[in-house]
Amino acid sequence: MARGNRYPFWKDDTIAAAALAATGTAAFQSKLDALAFRWHSPALSALVEWWPLLLIIGGLIVLLLHPRAPSEMRSSAPRLQTNTETHHGSES
Repeated sequence: MARGNRYPFWKDDTIAAAALAATGTAAFQSKLDALAFRWHSPALSALVEWWPLLLIIGGLIVLLLHPRAPSEMRSSAPRLQTNTETHHGSES
């Protein structure tokens, strides 16, 4: 990699991910709108209108309620060791 640039396409990847997320969200929203219109449900209509905000709030709640493990616990956790054994003999 030239000049130590570890991620040369990070800006392009971010733009592509945002475009993909926006397209998927718009498609999902249109399907939910059609479903709410067909069922004539006030609760479903409210959910269809506010689902992105509810998803963001739910993610923040999970983020805040799930505390990070203390650094002592992470450092004392058993680590996976690679198997350095060699097998001698014939293999069939």
